[in-house]
Amino acid sequence: MKTKDDITLVSPCGGYCGDCPAYKVKDDPSWGEVLTKKFNWNGVPCQGCRPLKGQCQFVEGICETYACISKRGHDFCFECAEFPCSKLNPAADKADVLPHNIKLFALCYIKQHGVDKWKEKTAEVKQRYFRGKMKIGKGPQIE
Repeated sequence: MKTKDDITLVSPCGGYCGDCPAYKVKDDPSWGEVLTKKFNWNGVPCQGCRPLKGQCQFVEGICETYACISKRGHDFCFECAEFPCSKLNPAADKADVLPHNIKLFALCYIKQHGVDKWKEKTAEVKQRYFRGKMKIGKGPQIE
């Protein structure tokens, strides 16, 4: 999917680096406190997955998902014939602090509506993920 939309801060797996505390800390140092408490943060603001070519400070070496999608020549995981693969498998572990369980939703949304629409919606999706109350048949609701 070669897109005209700016994908610089949208990771191949569907994360939005522009909304990540490790990226936001460059403009708002108060995020450093959050990062230091919850993660092994090295004190350096992140530039985003794509500009760093998958060398996230929170993973050892290069992110395997980034390396995989780069090797295959895609912009996003949903372009791969093996999508969805185990790298995108949701997990309850760290779901309270990492929005990784919303990757499949993000990728499907980007595929259907495009990157720019996703960037407009990502704050709401993250709000529902972290603060929403699950209603069967309705999904997470903000009350």
